Amino acid sequence: VEKKQMKEDKLVTFWFKAIEWIDQYQQYVLGGLAAIIILIAGVFFYKNYKSGQEQHAAVQFANAKQLYDSQNYNAAVDTLVRLTNDYSGTASAGVGTVYLANAFMFKKDYPVAERYYRTYLDDYDDDPILSAAAAAGIAATFDERGDFAKAAELYEQAAKKFSDSYRAPQLLMDAARCYRFAQKSEAALKALTELVEKYPKSKFVEEAKLLQAELKS
Repeated sequence: VEKKQMKEDKLVTFWFKAIEWIDQYQQYVLGGLAAIIILIAGVFFYKNYKSGQEQHAAVQFANAKQLYDSQNYNAAVDTLVRLTNDYSGTASAGVGTVYLANAFMFKKDYPVAERYYRTYLDDYDDDPILSAAAAAGIAATFDERGDFAKAAELYEQAAKKFSDSYRAPQLLMDAARCYRFAQKSEAALKALTELVEKYPKSKFVEEAKLLQAELKS
């Protein structure tokens, strides 16, 4: 009984001390609670804002994609530029950045296309499929400009970085092709050997073997 009484006394003492502390530091306690409430409200409104931003961005992207798919690249570029500027950071803006780079590829404006592919990798790079596409796109801009040595290096780098991607065999094939145009036969053979050995079931294997034989002859 005495032990029970002692426990009860300690509990009562603690309770009164707690009340006394709250009374003494009431303004600080209330201030802390207010700060927590403001923080929670801020997170709530930020999430709602981001959600609203993403919805608007998705609508904008859908409009741009329709123009892109109909090969109206000038209009698509205008819409995609607004999307990437107005809704930067959203998922739709990320996808839109790659589409914007692709549109400039079709317009044969390769330096600008390169810039937007790099923008995706620098600012987003959160989707392995889009990241592989952007890396391949950068290489393609040099390929189209006739800088085959640079293109080959970039294709090969992309193939290594995204070795698990379905694009990897094609990237190695493109690297070999560009190395060949750059008169770098040994580097071309190396890329082809990697393709054949690492991706034996790829549809590019037969083409790679034929090019191997041609380079060795």
